[in-house]
Amino acid sequence: MSALANRYKIIKDLGAGGFSKVYLAKDLDRADGRRCVIKKLQTSSEDPFTVRTARRLFQTEVNVLKKLGSHDRIPQLYTSFEAERQFYLVEQYIEGRSLDRELKWWQWPEAKVVAFLQDILETLAFVHRQQVIHRDLKPENLIRRDRDRRIVLIDFGSVKKHQPSGQTAIVGTQGYMPPEQLLGKPRFSSDIYAVGMIALRALTNIDPAKTPFPRDPDTGEFLWQHQTNVSAELAQILDKMISQDYRRRYPSAVEALETINQLQDVPAPSRRRMLQAVGLGVMGLLGTGMAYPALSQELPNLKQPPAPSPSPEKERITPEEIKKSATQPPLSLATLAQAPEMLDKQELLRRYGSYNECRRVAKANGIKFTTTPTWDKLIHAFSYSDALHHISQVYLQTYPNPKLAGIIVELSL
Repeated sequence: MSALANRYKIIKDLGAGGFSKVYLAKDLDRADGRRCVIKKLQTSSEDPFTVRTARRLFQTEVNVLKKLGSHDRIPQLYTSFEAERQFYLVEQYIEGRSLDRELKWWQWPEAKVVAFLQDILETLAFVHRQQVIHRDLKPENLIRRDRDRRIVLIDFGSVKKHQPSGQTAIVGTQGYMPPEQLLGKPRFSSDIYAVGMIALRALTNIDPAKTPFPRDPDTGEFLWQHQTNVSAELAQILDKMISQDYRRRYPSAVEALETINQLQDVPAPSRRRMLQAVGLGVMGLLGTGMAYPALSQELPNLKQPPAPSPSPEKERITPEEIKKSATQPPLSLATLAQAPEMLDKQELLRRYGSYNECRRVAKANGIKFTTTPTWDKLIHAFSYSDALHHISQVYLQTYPNPKLAGIIVELSL
C-alpha cells in the first residue's frame, strides 16, 4: 500500500469498529518516524441514517480529542484530514496491551482492583468534568501502558456531550451497557456502570459480554459476591456502581473516585502470598508436559539488611500505596505475574524457521514434551517460557542474592 496522504505508511491493521477501521502507521514526514494510529471512517451499511450517524460520531470524536488529548492518559489527536473522499484522523499510538488480554488469565486480588479503579476513575473524572460521556468503556478500550503500567483510555468514537434530556443513537457494548443506555439515554453514571462491570470481571474472571451474572429475583440486581472474596466496603461500592437504576449509582466519576479514595486500608499481599500467587499460576500448567529452566545469571554482590516482618495486624497499606505498588514495577503482583503474550505459528517460524528447529530450540532451552508436540503445544510452550523468563528476571532484580549465581532452577509444569 502506498503512503496515505503521501505521509503515512500503513504498518498493520488494528481492527475495525462499528463506524471505522483502524491502522498502525508510520509518519514519514517526521525524522523520528513516529508511529501513530490512523482511524478511517467506514460503515458497514450505505443506509443514509447510518452514514449520517457515522459522520457525526467521527466529527464528534475529532472535536473531543482536541479537547481531551491534553490529558496524559488519553491519546493525543495529531490531525484529521480528507483524502479521496475518505475521512481520517491521526492520533497518538500507546505502547502497551489492552486490558482484555490481561483479564483472560486469572482473577485479580482486591488491592489490584482498587488500584485499577483509582487509575481509570481519575481519567474518567477529567472526561466527565468536560461534560463528555464515553459510552463504550470496556476492557478492549483500556490500554495498560508499557512505560509506567498506567491505564490509558482510548477509542472516543462513541462519545457524546452530556444532555440532561433527549434521546440519541444506541451505541456501546453488550454486557457493559446499563439499561438507560440501551434506551438511548446515556448519563455520566452509565460510564460508572461500565467501570463497575470491568471490576467485576477482574474479580471473578467472568466476562459479562459472554456470560451474564445471575440476578436477584426480587431486586433485579446482579449476584456476584459468591464468585469472589472481597471486603464488605468494596462490595458495597461495586454494587452501587452497577445498580440497574442509574439514580442509585454515583452521579459521575468525580463522586465515585472520592469514595474509592476514602476506602479503608486494603490488606496488602505479603511477599509469601505474592510468591504463592505466582506459584499457583505456574501450578495451573501441570499436565502440559513442559519444563522450564529459570534464567541463570551472575548476580551483583549486593548486601541488603533483612526487612522486618510486619505482624499480620499491621500489614496494611493506604490506597495511595496500593496504586503505587500496582503501577510501579518490580514489586507489584501485576508486574510479576503479567499474562503471557501468546505467540503464533508465524512468529515461531519467523524466529526459528521450521517445526524441527522449534523442537530443537525447545529441547536446548529445557522445554521437554512427554509426547510429540503439535504446533499448538509449541506455541503455548514458548509463550509461557517467555513469560516465566520475564518473572525470573524481575524476581532476581527485586531480591538479588549472589549465592544464586550459576544456579539453574527447573520447574516441572
